[in-house]
Amino acid sequence: MAALKVLHLASFSGNIGDNANHNGFRRLLCETLDTGLACTDLEIREFYWKERRFDADFVALCNAHDLVVIGGGNYFELWVPDSATGTSIDIAPDILAAIQTPVVFNALGVDVGQGLPKGNAAKFRGFLDTLLGSDQFVVSVRNDGARDSLREHIGASYAEAVHLVADGGFFVTTRPAFQGLVPGGAVTIGINLAGDLPDLRFGGDRHAFAQQLADGLTALMGGREEIHLLLFAHIFRDFDLLHALLDALPDPLRRRRVAVAPYVMGQGAECGFFDLYRRCAAVLGMRFHANVCPIGLGVPTVGLSTYPQIDRLYRELGLDERVVDVTTPDFATELVAKTRSSLADSERIGARYQQISRDLEAGTREFHAHIGAWLGLDLRARPASMEAAG
Repeated sequence: MAALKVLHLASFSGNIGDNANHNGFRRLLCETLDTGLACTDLEIREFYWKERRFDADFVALCNAHDLVVIGGGNYFELWVPDSATGTSIDIAPDILAAIQTPVVFNALGVDVGQGLPKGNAAKFRGFLDTLLGSDQFVVSVRNDGARDSLREHIGASYAEAVHLVADGGFFVTTRPAFQGLVPGGAVTIGINLAGDLPDLRFGGDRHAFAQQLADGLTALMGGREEIHLLLFAHIFRDFDLLHALLDALPDPLRRRRVAVAPYVMGQGAECGFFDLYRRCAAVLGMRFHANVCPIGLGVPTVGLSTYPQIDRLYRELGLDERVVDVTTPDFATELVAKTRSSLADSERIGARYQQISRDLEAGTREFHAHIGAWLGLDLRARPASMEAAG
């Protein structure tokens, strides 16, 4: 039987974490449905940049496919002004009604961290009423507190009506690359810092944060010559904060024991990039996928919380104790202590993460099986292969 033709609307060239998300999602969907997927990648930023619109051309593209997938990603963010839905998915009711193809809203974040303008909650309720009232749509949110946000800001009935699924980044497939960046015999600590939204994250004073982090890392590395740092940027703005950290570190450390991972982008690039995370002894992560992917790979993490999403992710996983609020005074003392304990107890933490990942995968496969039944697929004797176009 021919492969399922899927139009996938998401971010493919903006954040390497999104690529990890799609990697894991597509692999599990392909395996669970036991069918080939012919995916057409549709970059959501083209709509943000006004290169495309949710219009008749978009409808025609949707209707030329067997399935439309929107996400994963943070597209139920509720700060967006002048949106018909109150979110980044700015699809007007008449456009939505013209789409005939089944649509899955896949593992979306419901984010109020950047505000909730007056009227957006009502718009979003109306949008959800349309989606949840039709068999044409399946709506799921991801395990980063999205359901709690729905319950708090939109209503408990909406929170219970949607599916809760794991972000695909927990299941990312990696392959060896960039071998020299993790020296043999070194204890490598991966560090990701998010350089966007500095006013929200640090009150605008990123240099004070970088200095305190550098002081803590210097203390951590002082008595252990085998510890190296590997710095990760997921988007270009992360380099601002990584540069501030490098500038604050003592010169002997940054010249001898610090490396920076390559800046890569696009579907497929995530395999080698996140293999570097896999080879770390521990990861200190500020971005969502700098936590999600190492957890899925069984690598001990410490979540660097500057945004509610990280706290909520760890809370949903039952890992509250593995987060440090780095916006508080003297956060470095707690961070160093948690990092030392992570290195000392890495085997137990890794085993715990692996069990969490297995449980999340089982739940995700159940959701994907639901999609197959919803689509009316005959899952017998299908080739488990995947092709990507776009």
